[in-house]
Amino acid sequence: MKHDSSPRTRSRHLWFLNWSVAAGALVGLLSGCQALSPAEPVAFTTEQWSFRGSTGTMLVSQHYILRTTCSSKPLVNSMPAFLETCWKAYAELVPCETSPEKPLETYLFQTRWQWERFTEEFSPERAETYKRIRSGGYSERGITVSYYGSRRTTLSTLAHEGLHQYLEATRGNRIPAWINEGLAARFEAFDLDAHNCPIFTPDKNYLRLNHLREAMRTKSLAPLKDILATHAGIEIQKQTSRVANYYAQVWSMILFLLQPASMNPYHDGFRRLLNDLGTDTMVRNTKAYLAADTDGNMSEGEAVFRSYVTDDLEKFQADYEAFLRKLLQMEE
Repeated sequence: MKHDSSPRTRSRHLWFLNWSVAAGALVGLLSGCQALSPAEPVAFTTEQWSFRGSTGTMLVSQHYILRTTCSSKPLVNSMPAFLETCWKAYAELVPCETSPEKPLETYLFQTRWQWERFTEEFSPERAETYKRIRSGGYSERGITVSYYGSRRTTLSTLAHEGLHQYLEATRGNRIPAWINEGLAARFEAFDLDAHNCPIFTPDKNYLRLNHLREAMRTKSLAPLKDILATHAGIEIQKQTSRVANYYAQVWSMILFLLQPASMNPYHDGFRRLLNDLGTDTMVRNTKAYLAADTDGNMSEGEAVFRSYVTDDLEKFQADYEAFLRKLLQMEE
């Protein structure tokens, strides 16, 4: 969905693509921004909830209020542990800057019809854009909204959209789209344990790998400046292949930037960006780069990238494509 990194706008995100996940992780009770304890179960309460005559359930855990019309009780009852484990993983990567005052709201509908009717009520101005989503969900005003497709795609959507929700709740609305979507895509792939909790496997996102391989084969990677400037709300208006390329590229850029320092000369700068993400420090650094852009052609996303990662976009592009060839096991 449309994302504007301006401090004055509320962030909105969507996830357009299908994804499949496999089968583990930690179960525990999260306290604030602290780590889950695998020895403790996730505490939650349940009560009845309904939407347009369909009976559902509201589950409340420490960080989430989940309202769902899904009919599978085992899936529904496993959701608090799944979501709280996601929170732990988000917080390990991007620590909380501000702790939310109340649990975050998540809606999961059994049918697309219910999802569309809710979306028309919740976001009438953007409902038609959201309804372009083939399979997935969106996050707006700190609330995530998705619908059931299959167990695997549903959980992957929740993990993706949950990252957007987490960043807005703990880091505010000033997150560059390329890092917001790239980090979200990083959480799409995982194994599951018997309690439906994820063990994240970001480099095994086979859908994104396949799209990336096709983009490399056809030499259709988008230029770095374009990736840094755009957002999902723009990309979803384009051909499906362009949408697929966008998500595959921001996902793989994050993979590259999170490689160990011995394999990635941009590691330290990117870690500083994660620490400063959404803060006044990041905004000041961004404004400094924008002020120095006499041509007025630099996007805010590019200014953030130049400020923290590197000012040499051409060298980064070359290093990134070399990483892609190794990742995809493609010959030079």
